[in-house]
Amino acid sequence: MSDVNGFLDAIGKDVTETVVPKIEGLANQIGTKTLDTYGPRISAFASQLVKEIVDEQSATIRDFVVGAIQDLFQRYHPELVGELQTTIVRDGLQVTGQNIRLDLKRRDTGVSISSLEIPVSLVIKVPELAVSLQNTTIKLDVIK
Repeated sequence: MSDVNGFLDAIGKDVTETVVPKIEGLANQIGTKTLDTYGPRISAFASQLVKEIVDEQSATIRDFVVGAIQDLFQRYHPELVGELQTTIVRDGLQVTGQNIRLDLKRRDTGVSISSLEIPVSLVIKVPELAVSLQNTTIKLDVIK
């Protein structure tokens, strides 16, 4: 049996050394020729086909998107709830929020579909803001 194995190993080694490089060379040659000759034509064809599809289907897509957006706006009603507080700080105004959330409700039933909490904390820079008070009384009415 060892003679058969040695015989097959020798043939396999010879085929690997002589035939495989020829097959690889042929495959590389065909690949290069195909890429150089047919690649640009395939690319041009695909580009033209995509352009035609987009041109032909753009009205359908536009109508679908417009209809979907209109349906969503007719179906849902957003509500913003919570409290915002504004204070004057150095060089600006500070706005903070408490329990701020966006509720999305059905227009026909008023049922809440989803709610998103929105943290609010920002400073609006107003570098020229300066307040000078002399013999002044300030009364602020808080409206809730």
